[in-house]
Amino acid sequence: MDVRVEVTGERSADELRSLRQWLVAEESLRGRVRLVSGPPPEGTLGAGLDVLMVALGNVGAFTGFATVAVTWLKRRAGPMEVKITRADGSTVVVSSTLVLPQTAQELRETADRLARDLAARPGEADG
Repeated sequence: MDVRVEVTGERSADELRSLRQWLVAEESLRGRVRLVSGPPPEGTLGAGLDVLMVALGNVGAFTGFATVAVTWLKRRAGPMEVKITRADGSTVVVSSTLVLPQTAQELRETADRLARDLAARPGEADG
């Protein structure tokens, strides 16, 4: 399953590229992450916003993606969100306001929950 990943916040395009670097460094995600340009926002000229497309085909990829995304977000400065859209259109959003105050154990639990939500069949996600 491919997921679409967007980053919102200050310098979102730069931050998306940073997230990509973190993801491709994860062994279970090598060759599964690509940066693509989306359509330009309605009423504007030029290139659209960049997004990441990540192929999550096995449990290791789901777990690796979730762990990297949560850890990366914890290390960002300022308010930011990572929005992950599954092929069925359902979305999961993880925000820096959620992960910044978390302990290491809570971060693991958040990453585990994100991996389960992404791997769930439509309608089964924890939310």
